[in-house]
Parts: sequence; structure tokens; C-alpha cells
Amino acid sequence: MEYCEIGSQDLETIAILSERHLTHGKKILDDIRQHRLMTDYFGVKAVEQDQIIGFYTCIEGRLEFTLPHPEAEREIRKIIGDKKIVTGDTLYVDPAYRGRGIASELSRRVTEMARKRGGKFFLTEAWIHPDGIVPARKIVPFNGDVVYRKILPGFYRDLYKYGMECPICGRDCVCGAEVELHIL
Repeated sequence: MEYCEIGSQDLETIAILSERHLTHGKKILDDIRQHRLMTDYFGVKAVEQDQIIGFYTCIEGRLEFTLPHPEAEREIRKIIGDKKIVTGDTLYVDPAYRGRGIASELSRRVTEMARKRGGKFFLTEAWIHPDGIVPARKIVPFNGDVVYRKILPGFYRDLYKYGMECPICGRDCVCGAEVELHIL
């Protein structure tokens, strides 16, 4: 297993994997493809036999959720002030490779990159499935100490308005999110 920084040559694969296994929709593909210049988009990939089997991408300098949530955004802005924030964008590990610590290692490495890039805060948006499972719960502690945490039921209910679909619920998503702000 090799871990290395993603580059613009990886974005098409990341877009396809994201759309196939995470939130579906043309918007996901378009959003990731727009990051080709890589000015504020960075991340780490896990590679085995020349295949990307996992990645964790981030957006530098912007507080950005999958969908707008103005109240949570205002609360977080009060905390961060003018300090630099990094937002965790997408964390994915191929199902055949899960349970091997890959996501933890990706999280550790992307957090270190965020620090080196001058980030002071790291924002995570962890998906809460309808059954209450939070797949990223074990991973987000690697992003630093929590200074803000909020559970937002129905966080993704408007995905369809943005041309996206939940891989679990379909068009009528009931999934929530666990939003955390970490100090780096």
C-alpha cells in the first residue's frame, strides 16, 4: 500500500468513485472535475497495484458543506474568525479494503497536510445513516481536537434540489450529519 498526494491526473478517477459509491449525481462529477487547477483542493490517496483504493480530499480556505446550512455556518464562522479553515470534502475506501486502517491513515496524513498548508481549523461533515451508523466516527478524531460539534438530523434531505441522490435513501434522503470543527 502506498499513500501519496493526489494530483489533477487523479480527479477523474476520484469523481467516478465518488459518484459510484457515495452521493450520486452529475453535480458530484462536475464539482470534482472543477478542481482540476488544484489551487484550493488537495488530498491523499491510497494506491495498491496502480489502483486508487481510497482517498481523502479537502478544500482549503473555505467553509463548505455538501448542502448549505446557514445556521451552522454562522456558528462556525464565529469560532474561526479570520483563521484559516480546511474542509474535509470526501473520504472513501473501497469496500474490499475496509477494516485495514486505511481511512485512519488517510485522515492522519491529510490532517498533517492541512497543518503544513497553514490551516488552523478542520471541518468535518460525517454522514449519519438512517439506522444511526456514522461510518466516519472512528476517523474524524485524527483531524484534531473538537471545538464545535452539532448533530443535524435531515442534513441531506435537499440533495435532490442540487441534482444529487443519496446512495442509501435515493431521492428522498433522511440521513443526518455530525458536523465537527477541529482545531489543528
